[in-house]
Amino acid sequence: MSKSKKRGRGIIVILLILVILAGGVFAFLHMLGAPADASATESVTVTIPQGSSTDAIAGILSDSGVIDSAFRFKIFSRIEGNDGKYKAGVYEVSAAMSPREIMDKLIEGNEDTLTFTIPEGYTLKDIAEVVAKTGLCTADEFLKEAAEGTFDYDFLNGGVQGEKRLEGFLFPSTYNIYKTLTPHEIIEKMLSTFKSVYDKAYASSDATVTSGFGTAQILTVASLIEKEAKLDEERPIIASVIYNRLNSSMRLQIDATVQYALGATKERLYESDLKVDSPYNTYKVDGLPVGPICSPGEKAINAALNPASTDYLYYVASPAKDGSHNFASNYEQFEAYKAEYINSLD
Repeated sequence: MSKSKKRGRGIIVILLILVILAGGVFAFLHMLGAPADASATESVTVTIPQGSSTDAIAGILSDSGVIDSAFRFKIFSRIEGNDGKYKAGVYEVSAAMSPREIMDKLIEGNEDTLTFTIPEGYTLKDIAEVVAKTGLCTADEFLKEAAEGTFDYDFLNGGVQGEKRLEGFLFPSTYNIYKTLTPHEIIEKMLSTFKSVYDKAYASSDATVTSGFGTAQILTVASLIEKEAKLDEERPIIASVIYNRLNSSMRLQIDATVQYALGATKERLYESDLKVDSPYNTYKVDGLPVGPICSPGEKAINAALNPASTDYLYYVASPAKDGSHNFASNYEQFEAYKAEYINSLD
């Protein structure tokens, strides 16, 4: 066979391979761009939290059923150069939409939604002020609904009633919401988030330690942990001190409860402050305060449900001033640690 014929056949083979590859690429791209269900007629509401990665967004969309593969969505997103362009918000999407249509919608953003963040350890009044900054309602309107609105959750039964009844139950998180939501609907969303987080934490906990405590009491313990613990690794230890003191019929004597009773944060508490007459002042009342003193985060809730096993009854800030504490099993040891801390202030 002549060289020219061999060269011609080689070119034909190469062209066939290129055609097959092109066909494969076309089929792959078509598969990437196909809707999950072209016959779908109903839309789905999805919430994209602030700072979500493409991987996280793909997971949200897949869990909602509007795409059939999170993996393919991630690949298509990278091919299209869309990573990092998606905006947080609440979106109405459908399985009948193509991935590209969904991407375009997330890139464009939703002007009908807004985002606000509730930090861990915020009180009900703090939360009302954050919500008021969105312009959807005033702080007073939010607090009025919190005090008087009807919310059908079992965990609210048996707790504090009146203006502080939702203290602690409005879960600290970042919320993406429609601008049309009322104070009632905003609170409902925050209570629903709390229930989801708490139920998950409770299901994975050892309930033997907290068997005699209701949800409101456990949340009260979590709120104390939130205010007292600076380091994550110390949360379960501080939880153990709280339970140990309760089981020993010792007053908790936690400064954060005095601050809450006073309604103001003071750098230093005086003897007169510790005498404030309030059901939240654990220097005067036995057992737990009447209710939570802030909204604890997931780590504090987990610590309240899963305290460390210790014999500690006291803790005091460490001289290292790094947020850590020294823990003591007896009063003499506590006094020694306390003296070390006071001396470190000189």
